[in-house]
Amino acid sequence: MHASLWMHLIRENALQLRAFLAGFAALTASCATAAAPEAGPPAPTTTGQALAQLACPHRIAEANAWVNHMPGPGRSARELHVDVRLVEATDTAVVLKSVASTGSTLVLEIRTAPAAPVAGRVAYREPVPDPMYKKISFFCRGGEIYSIDRIEKVY
Repeated sequence: MHASLWMHLIRENALQLRAFLAGFAALTASCATAAAPEAGPPAPTTTGQALAQLACPHRIAEANAWVNHMPGPGRSARELHVDVRLVEATDTAVVLKSVASTGSTLVLEIRTAPAAPVAGRVAYREPVPDPMYKKISFFCRGGEIYSIDRIEKVY
């Protein structure tokens, strides 16, 4: 009887060890096969945005906006800054404020340019409006390709 109990404990421990190893192997495999995030535009959130992204020759990799509360030489104390990094580092584009802008949304048009101050990047600045924008939308060829709703405050 003592031997059969011993064999039962060995089998139970072996099954637990197998289950642990199988779970560990699955976890390790999922980590190893997970693709690194690509530097590219986020997935479109609407069909219209998907179509606009297809029509636009420029892809936004990252966009940030902030309000600079520090005055400087030749600058007002409160200025809105928008900085955009394009997927292609060689892209030459400019951004222009659109007449479609509203009190709560700043609409910026991205357009191809023969030259740009910094290839692969576009920037925009304006005095802070009152009330402040809640959203910044980037349009290209008539459709929204990207938007941000987080505007930082920098002191």
